[in-house]
Amino acid sequence: MKKRMILLALCAALITSACGCSAENGSQPSSDTSSSSSAISEASTVESDSSSDKENSNASSGNEDISSSSESDNSSSSSADKTDRAESTSDISAVTSTAASENSPGTTTSSSSINTSTNSSSTTATNATKPSTSTTKPSTSTAKPSTSATKPVSTTVHTTSHTTSSNNQQTSDNSPQSFSKTYEAENSSFSNDISVITSAGASGGKTVGKFENDRSYCQISIDVPSDGIYDIVIRSMGIGSPKENDLYVDGKKVGSFSSTADKLTDYAVSAVSLTAGSHRLRVTKSWGWIELDKITVKTGAKISDSTYNVTSSLVNKNSTANTKKLYSFLKDSYGKYVITGQQCDGGINGNEFKAIKNLTGDYPALLGLDMMDYTPSRTALGTSSSAVDKAIEFHKKGGIVTFCWHWNAPTEYLNSTANSSDGWWGGFYTKNSKFDIAKVMNGQDANGKKLLDRDIKEIAKQLKRLEKAGVPVIWRPLHEASGGWFWWGAQGPDAYKKLWKYLYKELTNTYGCNNLIWVYNGQSADWYPGDEYVDIVGEDIYPGNHVYDPQVSRFKQAINYGSKTKITALTENGCIFDIDSAVSINALWCWFMTWGDEFTVNGSNYSEKYTEKSVIKKMYASKYSLTLGSLPKIY
Repeated sequence: MKKRMILLALCAALITSACGCSAENGSQPSSDTSSSSSAISEASTVESDSSSDKENSNASSGNEDISSSSESDNSSSSSADKTDRAESTSDISAVTSTAASENSPGTTTSSSSINTSTNSSSTTATNATKPSTSTTKPSTSTAKPSTSATKPVSTTVHTTSHTTSSNNQQTSDNSPQSFSKTYEAENSSFSNDISVITSAGASGGKTVGKFENDRSYCQISIDVPSDGIYDIVIRSMGIGSPKENDLYVDGKKVGSFSSTADKLTDYAVSAVSLTAGSHRLRVTKSWGWIELDKITVKTGAKISDSTYNVTSSLVNKNSTANTKKLYSFLKDSYGKYVITGQQCDGGINGNEFKAIKNLTGDYPALLGLDMMDYTPSRTALGTSSSAVDKAIEFHKKGGIVTFCWHWNAPTEYLNSTANSSDGWWGGFYTKNSKFDIAKVMNGQDANGKKLLDRDIKEIAKQLKRLEKAGVPVIWRPLHEASGGWFWWGAQGPDAYKKLWKYLYKELTNTYGCNNLIWVYNGQSADWYPGDEYVDIVGEDIYPGNHVYDPQVSRFKQAINYGSKTKITALTENGCIFDIDSAVSINALWCWFMTWGDEFTVNGSNYSEKYTEKSVIKKMYASKYSLTLGSLPKIY
């Protein structure tokens, strides 16, 4: 019997050994462990070749080494992830898996589900790091790079409140899930020049107005039940025409809001971070001349991950190979990184670029230039330009190039040819010319049409120079049209859309400019020319001095212009937004483009008039931004 038991024990040992598993801890065979380690390695950030070799060597050194390495990596990832979240936002309350973070904005995640998903997300915590070198190429031009397949912000969620204006609906952890409360403007405090106006269409039968003076204000005290993200919805009416004015919270500007002409409408200043308790909302004059009806404060949400799922191809099917590669890169990086940009007539050696390099240690990844001084009505009066040469130079250094076009009206239509801003210098402004684009586009002005075609032909020649040099161009013509201050927007949206489509067809079909990525920057859904003519949507925002809000309201507005999901970019800005705030609410513009001169420099020195040094340094150092030095090789 004893011998039989010994024999049975020996057989069991042999079977266990053959299975390759341990009865004590159930660990997998070495080949499976190596495979698991390899998968984790593929999901983490790409390092240098020597680092990759070292990881491969560790992965093949046996179960014990692999287990130890994995535990160390997970610990480092968790620690780094914790530090990054703490630096990025004070509102983030828990860690969740990528799958949980991809829920719709209205989805509420309970504390228990957050805690159970914490461990499963630890292996993706390093995915947000920048590409390690400027020569690292994304794994494929059509798929997301494996180094950032999980969007940086997707490892975190906010725990938002849930109350109504009449009562609170509680979750199991006692946190309110939603909140909404309305405050009538006539019951607020306001400056002496503000009047209460009887209005049949207003919610309480009254509005306040008219915000005529620079010191005009209306102030409302509010209370919110918990720390979180809130939308502030302002109902107002522009007197006589559309207006734009400002909203402050506790003395800090959080956004601007628009008022429709002679009609009470709502505008949401979105994703404002508030702590539990009392706050002061103040509406102040920018343009003024509005009637203010009411303000509603309600629970907001981060931008949905689906916003960044761009499946569109370039609208020009004959685009060059480099143009397709650039567009694929923009799609891949969108929602993961913000590309740093700077308008600079001098190119990489211009004052703005040099000042930023001296301050931050790196250059912007995107160079903004202008076709303005190639326009025939300007060259006829003595201008010349080296913008195309500057673009080629920057492209050769691995950078990305974008062009706008301050299109001077033809000389014959200028109000004055004086050598001044009111003369030909400012010939693109509506006030400085008699050029009527509506008459040109409907056939009433044949001479104007002939001169329009002449200008397009000249700019096409410059764009073809860039194409020949292999330079794809992020092309932003006819910008800020809905403002009406440029002649191309002076005659309303119908004339503008005809011009946009005509310019697209001329440059694409007539002249074969196949190196363009078309950016619509008309600033309004009503002016949008159609998905088939637009690759990217851009917004230009100049919020004031030292205003670092990510401008979520404008972001949300822009992503809804067309019927298809398009990349959205901050195509001009005065202030650089705070990158940590943008990450915390998942509002990642594809790029920003700070305007030059006073917005960036005073002479050759960096100027803090609009963006303080600490803010731009944080942006350029962030793992969520791409600079020239951290830009992967695109072509």
